[in-house]
Amino acid sequence: MPQSKGRRKAKTVRRPTPPKSASGGKRAKQSPKIYVAIMFGLMVLGVLMVVTRYILDTPSWLLLAGLGCMGAGFLMTTNYH
Repeated sequence: MPQSKGRRKAKTVRRPTPPKSASGGKRAKQSPKIYVAIMFGLMVLGVLMVVTRYILDTPSWLLLAGLGCMGAGFLMTTNYH
């Protein structure tokens, strides 16, 4: 009867060194307060324009402008730190 081969030792795996912090020890970025104010201001202005469009039955361009303001405010949130 043939003999089975013995178990081999597991190979030692070199673990990669952890990456250094992206900031390199520097302070994290922070958005200026005016950026935050403009971002939320655009969103609120957009909501007010859309609501005004439906309550007062104003022209439809106000709806598009309101949606544009809300979209611009939302896009600003992607760069917020």
